[in-house]
Amino acid sequence: MLTLARMQDLLRHIQQDFVGLDRCDAVMSLDGRVGQRRRIYLDSTATALMPRPVLRGVQTYFERASANSHTAAHRAGRATTEAIEETRRALGELVGWDPRRDVVLLEGNGATGAINFLARALFPPELRAPLKRALGEEGRELARALVKTAPSLRSRMEGMLSRPLVVLSRLEHHSNILPWVEAVGRHHVRVVDTTPDGRFDLDHYERILRQEGHRVRVVAVTGASNVTGVLTPLDEIAARAHAVGAQVMVDAAQLAPHRPIRMHGGGQNLDFVVVSGHKLYAPGSRGALIGPLEETGCVCAGDVGGGMVEFVSLDDYQIKNEITQREEAGTPNIPGTIALGMAALLLQRIDMARIAAAEEALVGYALERLAAIEGLRLYGPLDPSARVGVIALNVVGLHHAVVARYLDDTHAVCVRSGCFCAHPYVQALLACTDEAEEAYRRQVSAGDRSALPGMVRLSFGLYNTRDDVDAACAALAEAVRRRDQIREAYLVDRSGNAQRRDLRAPPKVFSLVDGLNAALSAPHPAS
Repeated sequence: MLTLARMQDLLRHIQQDFVGLDRCDAVMSLDGRVGQRRRIYLDSTATALMPRPVLRGVQTYFERASANSHTAAHRAGRATTEAIEETRRALGELVGWDPRRDVVLLEGNGATGAINFLARALFPPELRAPLKRALGEEGRELARALVKTAPSLRSRMEGMLSRPLVVLSRLEHHSNILPWVEAVGRHHVRVVDTTPDGRFDLDHYERILRQEGHRVRVVAVTGASNVTGVLTPLDEIAARAHAVGAQVMVDAAQLAPHRPIRMHGGGQNLDFVVVSGHKLYAPGSRGALIGPLEETGCVCAGDVGGGMVEFVSLDDYQIKNEITQREEAGTPNIPGTIALGMAALLLQRIDMARIAAAEEALVGYALERLAAIEGLRLYGPLDPSARVGVIALNVVGLHHAVVARYLDDTHAVCVRSGCFCAHPYVQALLACTDEAEEAYRRQVSAGDRSALPGMVRLSFGLYNTRDDVDAACAALAEAVRRRDQIREAYLVDRSGNAQRRDLRAPPKVFSLVDGLNAALSAPHPAS
């Protein structure tokens, strides 16, 4: 066990030891002058940088034990298999699992794959048709036909029909909206609204549960918004859901890198938690679903193939009973899995509470600096304790895509712009009317995304400092001062991307050919 002083030293050390953190990029001023600036990476909500210790750890794996898993025939295969299981344990411990009950299922497509899996497990595709027919007479007749064909499905069908509702919130990423709409149909989804400052509306949630709680199967909510970073009150959400017999799934893709999570105890008591590796300082890795998956009764909700069967003949096959073997067919992303496990272990060694405290101080500093810049519009609550390290804003009078491109071209400040795969939430924050939304829909359908509203997003990782905040604020203040010149210098094309009208831009930073050539020209270790 590390002492508090040692954890603090480790945090300071790791903050400065990320791959790509010390690079400089070419920049180009509005008049075409080229220079160099240190890159300021503020896009961690999309994908976080990787700690060098994790990269070195993956390299050590390749040097010592590179092999496929699922074999006991040789040491490298055994070590690979055990490393995958160690990753499950590390992720479970990171979110406060109960290893006697909870399973860590690794998914190839990040949090998106994990949520889709749970939606399939709770609402099997072969049984969804009655729900999606709104449970009218046609739906009930179809349900009776399905049960008559397969009587063993009766209890699952009855459970789905008695509790067909899914509760979401307006805060959600599309990945926590679309799988549920696909599972039960729009008419069985209830959406909790947001307050004027963009928070989860507990009063509205309470009204939904009071009116229809007995029909709710699952409450699926984000732990922290990927747009504003606002935190959802998970303890109250879970307590009220459990009081009406519903389960709770938390999309912790944005929460897990920033705050401690306790699935059991500590007031949260969460049934399922989803995390995303590439946001958890392991880019290129997998997502995970943690929870009592054996209790869902799902059998082969995902892919079929190698590794998930006991035997196969041309006439039949027998599926394995162990859920992670059964539901993770094929060769896994082994390097990504190992990186994810190491990142989870590293965060625990540093201590998530310490990480959260450091980030809250940085967010408070950033909000204070940004609020002082006239011409910026900030979204979400200004209380740093109410959000993780994500800040959405706009420069009044400039298109969001132009601001983001200008910051990168001229200041090497990497941010993201748009709606961040959270259209309903962004539309609410921007107060888009139904008429405006319909106009945007028509434009998009015609192939023109240039007028779509959006925001500029700054998102922090472990590696960001006050110097990064100062650099971003200086760049944004300059954008406000020079917005007329910037507006003249940039255009937004039909795809919604910004570029300079003179088509000049700093050189790109990577290509496959350049990357291979650089690797081939690097000094080789003596053979």
